[in-house]
Amino acid sequence: MFVEKVLERTTNLELCSILILLVISLSIYTFYATLNSYLRSVLLSLRLTGPPSLPFLGNCMLVTDKDLMRRCAGKAFDLYGSLVRIWVLLFPFFAVLEPEDLQVILSSKKHTNKVFFYRLMHNFLGDGLITSSGSKWSNHRRLIQPAFHHNLLEKFIDTFVDASQSLYENLDAEAVGTEINIAKYVNNCVLDILNEAVLGVPIKKRGQDVAMMEDSPFRQGKIMMPARFTQPWLLLDGIYHWTKMANDELNQKKRLNDFTRKMIQRRRQIQNNNNGNSERKCLLDHMIEISESNPDFTEEDIVNEACTFMLAGQDSVGAAVAFTLFLLTQNPECQDRCVLELATIFEDSNRAPTMTDLHEMRYMEMCIKEALRLYPSVPLIARKLGEEVRLAKHTLPAGSNVFICPYATHRLAHIYPDPEKFQPERFSPENTENRHPYAFLPFSAGPRYCIGNRFAIMEIKTIVSRLLRSYQLLPVTGKTTVAATFRITLRASGGLWVRLKERDHPLIEH
Repeated sequence: MFVEKVLERTTNLELCSILILLVISLSIYTFYATLNSYLRSVLLSLRLTGPPSLPFLGNCMLVTDKDLMRRCAGKAFDLYGSLVRIWVLLFPFFAVLEPEDLQVILSSKKHTNKVFFYRLMHNFLGDGLITSSGSKWSNHRRLIQPAFHHNLLEKFIDTFVDASQSLYENLDAEAVGTEINIAKYVNNCVLDILNEAVLGVPIKKRGQDVAMMEDSPFRQGKIMMPARFTQPWLLLDGIYHWTKMANDELNQKKRLNDFTRKMIQRRRQIQNNNNGNSERKCLLDHMIEISESNPDFTEEDIVNEACTFMLAGQDSVGAAVAFTLFLLTQNPECQDRCVLELATIFEDSNRAPTMTDLHEMRYMEMCIKEALRLYPSVPLIARKLGEEVRLAKHTLPAGSNVFICPYATHRLAHIYPDPEKFQPERFSPENTENRHPYAFLPFSAGPRYCIGNRFAIMEIKTIVSRLLRSYQLLPVTGKTTVAATFRITLRASGGLWVRLKERDHPLIEH
């Protein structure tokens, strides 16, 4: 009543003046709070150590010197301690390495927002689960999560099996006895899986879809964000907008969006023709159903999330499979144990694996996890703190930018002795029982852990087991080391080279 009486006595001019004063006051408060947080972060950064930085550019050039970035990350704790100062232009970032500190940040819903440079990936991944923040992220996560329930994941095994068999046939025709970059073949296999699991294009029955999928923009996707860091002035949208790189990125986004919308229409038509019954339900089908019962989940949201799963899933899982296979060539005793485990599971049967079989591949899972420890597909994650956080001896103010670096945490010698050595036994039940749960972060952790982590592990097991049942993986002379390079995902500069030899006693008849 009081407010209504005040409004009755207030002229439009007075009301407008009040609103302007409120906006100005709010702007001043926001500016002061942001400046205060920034200055506190700067003061803290001056008390910490970190890699040498350049005036104005900070540590941005680490992106170009890939080997330096790898070496800094691998030895960060020894060089700088558990909290490392890093400058991105004039903005201080804090790299947090210790599992106890990581748990404080990653386990809290107050620290789920991404930092500013994730928006640089919008033209590549869209505004999906990886790049979005706040209520949009939490709502989409809640809606999509059921599609990755255990019972639904089991239905994807046939997709994994078909793609793995196709990979075997391609290798058998082209690569047996020769030296090959296994990453190239594996990436095509993973893309086949995603085409069916996400977009609903069958691996076995493509027919007229073959040409369409060969021209898929998901085969040629390129992210521009690293290049913008190497030329930091391009981080300013007003400058970047006028570059050829920006034009190429916009054209790529249009191709990705147009192609994905075509796939959505295709799935809608198939579902209508089949009265909603599909032999293999894909992620697009689930998201179309979500949009029908949730008007706020629009077709644009479907496009963004589909692009996220297609592009992020391809690079991350492809790298994990390739690194696992490569490391098994360098550690033949571990490869032999995997083969013995497979012989025990399948005996003399040619059958494809079931969900139960995949669960029984315990030693192989240890090998996969050890590969992910050494070479996590996503080596760097960034968050913005939603409130003040106390870590060991230091307090990070609200609004601070934080780096989580699995590549560095996975190499802490007091957690993983002799950290550069491939030792799958690190992940045996007895060795993991007392290890801090945030010491192993290949899929992140907490509220924003990777929604497809179980899907990925099943996928990797299916591909690796199929190849090991037919081939002995051998090292290539002169190409036995990994030159890890950091981009959005971890890559091996120069490839991951192996030689395939048909087993004298294969575990599956061809």
